Amino acid sequence: MRPDWWKPFFTPANFPITELSLSRSTRQEAAALLRLLRLPRGARVLDLCCGVGRHSVLLAKAGLRVTGFDQSGSYLAAARRAARKKGLEAEFVRGDMRRLPFEGAFDAVVNLWTSFGYFPRLEDDRGALRGMLRSLKPGGRLVLEMVDGRRLLSGLPLKDWNREGRLWCLESHRLRRGADPAVFSERIFIGPDRAPRGGETFTRVYTRGRLEAELRRAGFVRIRILAGLIEPWAPLSRRRRILALVERERGES
Repeated sequence: MRPDWWKPFFTPANFPITELSLSRSTRQEAAALLRLLRLPRGARVLDLCCGVGRHSVLLAKAGLRVTGFDQSGSYLAAARRAARKKGLEAEFVRGDMRRLPFEGAFDAVVNLWTSFGYFPRLEDDRGALRGMLRSLKPGGRLVLEMVDGRRLLSGLPLKDWNREGRLWCLESHRLRRGADPAVFSERIFIGPDRAPRGGETFTRVYTRGRLEAELRRAGFVRIRILAGLIEPWAPLSRRRRILALVERERGES
């Protein structure tokens, strides 16, 4: 697969986030995020890998100053339309998360829905984490949510056929074990028009221990690894995601 597979994969036509994610779940996730961060109105938030802005818009509606950042121009265009439709002010910036152009600008950075671990080189993941740290004000916090790597390593089906929103999703997976575990997947989505879409993806596997170690390596402090945003009330057997809540050292400048 091509090393920059995410460029052709993440487009509204090919990976339709609005059809794959239920609006109710998005509202629950945004509400849980607001409770977790407890930011005052006017605080600055970077929604990193914001996609079509489904969380950005709700955070802006809650009174936060939101910057959405994504590599997909078509996703960002959809995010801008969504914000305008609701009469909300939010900034949307196109770029590469490995080269974030911000320095001490945000009270919080959020990266949700397993939007991390897509780079074949581990050093690129590490560079992205260092960029998140630099983007925060001293004392600012990062919320990083992803699929629990332990679940992937212990129970990933080779093939899976399920329904996500309005789409049927056929997935086949190949797991790479060893020192740098990862999942190679092929995802095919079929909607009401019966036209297949999708492609190949790569996701590095992060268990709780590995994620904590990489966050410490990047320079974060006060690291807490929790259940996913809307999963603390789910039975243990059904919890799929982990969430890291971490902080930039307050004395940094």
